[in-house]
Amino acid sequence: MTRLLLIASLLLSLAAPARAANADANSGVRLRRFALLIGINDGGAARARLRYATSDARSMAKVLENLGGVSTSDLVFVEEPSRAATLAGFARVDALMRASATPGVRRELLVYYSGHSDEDGLLVGNDRITYDELRARIKQLPADLRVAILDSCASGAFTRGKGGVRRPPFLVDSSADMRGHAFLTSSAANEVAQESDRIAASFFTHYLVSGLRGAADVNQDHRVTLQEAYQFASAETLARTERTKGGPQHAAYEFDLAGTGDMVVTDVRTTQASLVLTPDLAGRITIREADGTGVGALVAELRKPAGNTIELGVEAGSYVIAMEAGNNDGTSNAPATIFETKTTLVSGQRAELARLAFHPGKPLELAMARGNQPPADVVTAPPGPPHTQLTTKLGVIPRPGDDATDVHGFAFSFAGDRAARVDGFQFGLGWTQTLEHLRGVQLAIGATVASGDSRGLQLADGVTYADGFWRGAQLGGIAALTRGDGHGAQVAGIAALADGSYSGVQIGGVTAAARQGSGLQLAGVVDAAEDFTGLQLAGAVNYARRVRGMQLSTVNVAGDAGGFRLGVVNVARETRGFQFGVVNVAKRDDGESFALLNFIGNGIHDVTAYASDVFATNLELKLGGRHLYTALGAGYQPGDALATGPQRFGRATARWGPSVGIGWRFPVEAGRLEHLDLEAHTSNLFEASPWGVDGDSPGVSSLRLVAGVRIIPHVKVIGGVSANVSESSTSRDVDLSWGGPQITAHDGSRTVRVYPGLLAGLEI
Repeated sequence: MTRLLLIASLLLSLAAPARAANADANSGVRLRRFALLIGINDGGAARARLRYATSDARSMAKVLENLGGVSTSDLVFVEEPSRAATLAGFARVDALMRASATPGVRRELLVYYSGHSDEDGLLVGNDRITYDELRARIKQLPADLRVAILDSCASGAFTRGKGGVRRPPFLVDSSADMRGHAFLTSSAANEVAQESDRIAASFFTHYLVSGLRGAADVNQDHRVTLQEAYQFASAETLARTERTKGGPQHAAYEFDLAGTGDMVVTDVRTTQASLVLTPDLAGRITIREADGTGVGALVAELRKPAGNTIELGVEAGSYVIAMEAGNNDGTSNAPATIFETKTTLVSGQRAELARLAFHPGKPLELAMARGNQPPADVVTAPPGPPHTQLTTKLGVIPRPGDDATDVHGFAFSFAGDRAARVDGFQFGLGWTQTLEHLRGVQLAIGATVASGDSRGLQLADGVTYADGFWRGAQLGGIAALTRGDGHGAQVAGIAALADGSYSGVQIGGVTAAARQGSGLQLAGVVDAAEDFTGLQLAGAVNYARRVRGMQLSTVNVAGDAGGFRLGVVNVARETRGFQFGVVNVAKRDDGESFALLNFIGNGIHDVTAYASDVFATNLELKLGGRHLYTALGAGYQPGDALATGPQRFGRATARWGPSVGIGWRFPVEAGRLEHLDLEAHTSNLFEASPWGVDGDSPGVSSLRLVAGVRIIPHVKVIGGVSANVSESSTSRDVDLSWGGPQITAHDGSRTVRVYPGLLAGLEI
């Protein structure tokens, strides 16, 4: 084994990362998509300057690049243009499309305009592009399918010229053979298109982008079609503008299409990261970038019904998610309840958000017309009933008014205590509870409960529980439970449970479980998490549906694992990074895997029969990941029996022995040459008759370079060269060289020989 490890270290120092065959990524592409995006805030001296037209165009560009299949080289962005610059943008797209003409490749075009317009055309600074001219320029572009989206005042006149009206859905399933054009506008011919300071965008583009990120995915197939996106943006725009001073805003469209199907505009599965809104969420949900100010850029917004799941494609980063529950449809003057949560996504992460992750927040809305219209009303939620303010609260049992009592100081009870908010210290024997906003310390023998925004320390000889956005430390003799956001530490004698999102350290004497978490998860027996980033360390089992970081345990189980995993048994559906264990099992491994036994779906699993200078017949099983593998086998050499007295295994001596090796496979894919293997290998030699294992056996270790050449599918001829090192045992020498060059060294009773060798055989 020492010889194997020495040669293995040499192998790993020589091995470089494998270079996969560089297949042409476009060789199988049957669709190429182009986009022209125009954003202009200036509509001339007679028009008020817009605030968000250019940023709307950038938002559309981002979602088309990330989810819509438009490459950066096929996207033309024109910002604050003159008439000449706008027409030059059309010319650039035309040149790109004509240069890309390839037989059998379908070309689709999306033109987006955000800015001023009137009943006659687009207002580009002090110039104008009439709707007839715009229509002609779009139609002359060499595309199989053209989609134009205008987000501007009175843009409905663009569709009205050809009879376009608001109608039921006009497209179905897939756009494989669709030809023609579809023109969408954000407003009717006699309406203004409005933009809002709350969302920092126009209503129509904001909801269109939200829909394309996945909010409009009605059938939950992770693809958003043109029909779904238009219906979602149209309905949301109308709902959110009905009470503004600009008045209701109705989207419109015109289509002239031949064929069947619907254009798939975005595919949520191609996103950098995703937010999954679980069935228990219901209400108006907004997702903002977390920039530390509380007013970060609004990424998406939608009305979420209870009972279904919605997945939104977003970029990696930190987000604040708000949910407006209760009155969220604008049909009532009753106040709505606002809840918030925060999450940070890394590239490739899919995070689920549940109701219990949210804590209280506040709404704000400011809308204005896109043009010369006056600002719309500011809409805010009316204040709730006032709370009773106390410095000290004493009580034995809960009272009806406790849910509206704020304690700024000290609350105490022997049996139980409840308050709406506590700043300072709360103590109880048996039970303490704060409904919202605890600052300081909460102590109890039996249970502590903080339901919303608790900070500081919770301590209980029994159970602690925090429902949303706690920071600091939680300690419980039996269980520490958190349902919502969390930072800091959870410690429990038996179990620590976090159902939502937490950061920091989670320690449980028997079990630590989290739905979402990051940091350290430590348990004496079992760690379990649905989505975890950091280190999972358990005495017996680590489990995560999705994990990024490290898993260290006797058994590691994951659905999707990235990072480093160390265990006796490692099991995963998909892995990235490095796995080290005795047995590794994965359906797909995009990293590397080392184990005595590897069972990797897309890995190496070959059976090899070959002849070498050590044994005339060898049979080996190679198991591994994409490149790193182990080899287990045995060999036999017919021949003469060992002589009596001093014994030497020679080329003609009958012998057998087990073998083990590790190797690195370099995929080549050059004609019939499929791969080159660099392999460290060792074999022990035993007397073939009477097939005994007496424990006194010499060994031969080899460093091999082996080529695999395909002769028929799944069958390869292998051949290679080796540098062999043989080492004698106490009473037996070994000399298996072919009579060529050899280096010999003696150390007492031991002899070491170094000589070249060959091998050849078949591999399947």
